[in-house]
Amino acid sequence: MKKRVILSLSLFLVLSFSYPQVIERLGETDLITYSSSIVTSYPSDTYVDEVNDVIYCKASKRLETGIIDFSNEIEVAILGKENARTATSAYYKIGDFAIHYSDIAIEIIKDDVVIKNLAISTGISFILKKGGGYIVYYVDKNGVPGAVDTEGVIYTSAEAMEYLKAYDSEKYAESLERAEELGLKTQFLNNEVLVWGKTYYSTTQILGKQYEKNDPYIRNGLIQYDQNGYGYQMAFDPDKILFCVVNPNGLNEMVKVFTGAELLLIVSREYSSSWYVGFGGNIYYYVAGEDYTEVFRIRRTWGEPDFYAMAINGYTDDDYGAYVNEVLAGLSKADLRLLRNTVFALYGYHFNSADLASYFDRQVWYNDEGRTTADITLPEHRARLVEMIQEKEAEL
Repeated sequence: MKKRVILSLSLFLVLSFSYPQVIERLGETDLITYSSSIVTSYPSDTYVDEVNDVIYCKASKRLETGIIDFSNEIEVAILGKENARTATSAYYKIGDFAIHYSDIAIEIIKDDVVIKNLAISTGISFILKKGGGYIVYYVDKNGVPGAVDTEGVIYTSAEAMEYLKAYDSEKYAESLERAEELGLKTQFLNNEVLVWGKTYYSTTQILGKQYEKNDPYIRNGLIQYDQNGYGYQMAFDPDKILFCVVNPNGLNEMVKVFTGAELLLIVSREYSSSWYVGFGGNIYYYVAGEDYTEVFRIRRTWGEPDFYAMAINGYTDDDYGAYVNEVLAGLSKADLRLLRNTVFALYGYHFNSADLASYFDRQVWYNDEGRTTADITLPEHRARLVEMIQEKEAEL
């Protein structure tokens, strides 16, 4: 008898504040499943287009390309491809580039051509813009910083840190101050550690020693980060899933284990899983069994409010909507303006205001496509958020 993967639709993560994290089931597909048999395809190499609500997965064997409509308008695109990467891999698609990462490598691809493949086991620390392309930062197994750009140029630790200083001198100064707080000032100035903003990027082993008894991560290996330096890990097991979110100060914002009583993984160890963290911290993941694959999402409400995540999520009449209401009530008029414009920036809006243009030009996810409001039709949940922001602005 085939085993099925069944996840409860009423799971909650209890955080340190009043907003529970609902695990939302986005839908399922039987086009790709998992089996230990070599003839069965399973999903891998995951990317989420959060703007258009599409989840892309490659399959381990060749399949016809298909789009599966999910009940809440999320879609999954199944991209048939032989010799897919490991099931734990994911990638960001920004501009003309796909930047892949896993626990064995970072790979930069343009137009299906591999520009550079690096044997890096620690994943991506963060991505910045560089000219008409991007520069990808990482640390090696010893925690020493490095970078590679989308032209395939590999940077030494000194070159990587020098670019940070030139890219944003104020944030570099903040990083130096943070390194001093951590007792790493000398190493920072010697280009031996990667600190950017408040976040110390390193391996799980080094971070565990740095924070001593408050080891922030749940396992050794790959850490995924959002654009504000929050670190994420997930661990899958036949009878449990463990979530972990670590803030830039090295403290757990969230740790939760779902055991077999809460999470029914009736798979007898025959399943595949992977996950993806959006730039704003939304978490997406799938679990694939022998019959079908299910996809899930956790919308971000932890830590400092992230405007990109809020723009992506819009406003919905549920627990997340209650979170949005409280955040909006505490924002200044300047912040409300920035959040409102972030919604339009998702669609390549062209900003005439110098301050907004300067701000969004620095965002790795933003591309100026010359669009105006006449060119953009917002989906209902984002249009609703814009209306609410405008109402708040009118009150101030």
